[in-house]
Amino acid sequence: MLNDIIPARHKLWWHYPGLRTLNLLLLCAVVTDITNGYDGSMLNGLQILPEWRNFFGHPTGSRLGSVSNGVRYGQLGALFVSAPLIQRLGRKKPIAIGSAILLVGVILQTAAQNYGTFVAARFLIGFGNTIQTTACPILVSELSHPSQRTQMVGIMNSTGSLGQLMAAWITFGTASIAGSWSWRLPSALQAASSLFQMILCIFVPESPRWLVEHNRIPEARHILQKYHAEGNSDSPLLKFEMSEIERTIEEEKIQAVTSWKEWIRTHANRHRLFIVVTAGFIIQWCGNAVLSNYLHLILVNIGITSNKTQLLINGGISLNGFFWGNFFSLFVDRLGRRPLWLIGMAGMCLSLIVITILGSFQAKEKFSSALGWSAVAMWFVFGAFYKMPAPMANSYIAEVAPYNLRAKAFVIFGFGDGLSNLFSGYVNPIALAAIGWKYWLVWVFVLVSNFTIIYFFYPETKNLSLEEVSRVFDHAPLAESDGGETGSERREKSSANSVEVRNMDLSE
Repeated sequence: MLNDIIPARHKLWWHYPGLRTLNLLLLCAVVTDITNGYDGSMLNGLQILPEWRNFFGHPTGSRLGSVSNGVRYGQLGALFVSAPLIQRLGRKKPIAIGSAILLVGVILQTAAQNYGTFVAARFLIGFGNTIQTTACPILVSELSHPSQRTQMVGIMNSTGSLGQLMAAWITFGTASIAGSWSWRLPSALQAASSLFQMILCIFVPESPRWLVEHNRIPEARHILQKYHAEGNSDSPLLKFEMSEIERTIEEEKIQAVTSWKEWIRTHANRHRLFIVVTAGFIIQWCGNAVLSNYLHLILVNIGITSNKTQLLINGGISLNGFFWGNFFSLFVDRLGRRPLWLIGMAGMCLSLIVITILGSFQAKEKFSSALGWSAVAMWFVFGAFYKMPAPMANSYIAEVAPYNLRAKAFVIFGFGDGLSNLFSGYVNPIALAAIGWKYWLVWVFVLVSNFTIIYFFYPETKNLSLEEVSRVFDHAPLAESDGGETGSERREKSSANSVEVRNMDLSE
């Protein structure tokens, strides 16, 4: 029984010093998506502000796409250095490095005097943020308490909605400021989360898995004992975790699975690669990129032209995403990964079908107010369904990829994310201007394709440790998991310990 392996906890997690300290320190990684969410929402708000449009010469089409894609170019550039940094320096140092680069970009963006400087600044922001967003989910996945790993990664992803919310209402508030500070101030405040991350990185512990790989086993054991076992050196959970980590890394070292070619060496890894590649596109090719970066164009197309009204809608959509992102992140382990993936895609598809129908009526009615506001309401419904898969995307990638390929997996996932957004950044504003409501039909078909891929190729990873997920892909029995001993003792006790740890509850 569970009480035989872990002392019963009758209070919530913040009553336990080790777990409380760990979760507070992990905020240095948890808040990373604030920057990404803030950036998209801020760009929406800036496009609505007359001061910004006038200052940069009313950019449209590919010129407007370059403003959005400046971040994406930086993202793609950073992916070439992210994996080596994470593998050589650990998880926490790259977070600080990425934060420093991003802060330079924010300063340049805030002080921009022309279009070229603004775009260059956005390249640095994307470069730094990508190093952060590659390292942070790995640190959270490998350092979080096993009973809270999925929730922590889910909350990390939902902080993007917090960033959207902050930017939306900041740009609403600064709209009344005369002069260029109406858009410079929101630009400057983008630095807040990265500054916070840089400071907290000094104190957060390193990933125990990275420490074990680099033969720093006593340090890894000390971290797990302090933060997972509340200082108990005889904790069965401590023994189980150390045994799992050491066994997995030992096997991977024996197999010498360190090159990029490892992705195609086995059927299991080819399956993993397919998931990692497609997930980056699927999570961005839902139609969400149109809304997150070009809300101004969408609202103009449906007859809502008031700057104040557009800013209020932008704020409302951000609040909607923040609520649903946090809500669904709490149910990832209860509902499972596949239901959230599939229901989310189906819900978004149905929402876009309704939006397409409303758009066709709108074209015939010539900007009916009722139809326009009905479309806005459906965007809120769409946003709720989008937040079903979004909070668990990084967690799912961390679970799918084995330890030795985890950093590379996030690089590949980032390429898919970056390329999909790069495409959308140029195509979306041009397509919206050219065919209007008919453009939503494209995303309806894309969502059908997404649903099909997930249904046939994405396995369930609910309630499994990172090491146990590897055995799901390799079709090895979970009962072979180590239980704290070595040799024959491991095999005898592994099954019971594995089941007990997987059934840990957050309230304990």
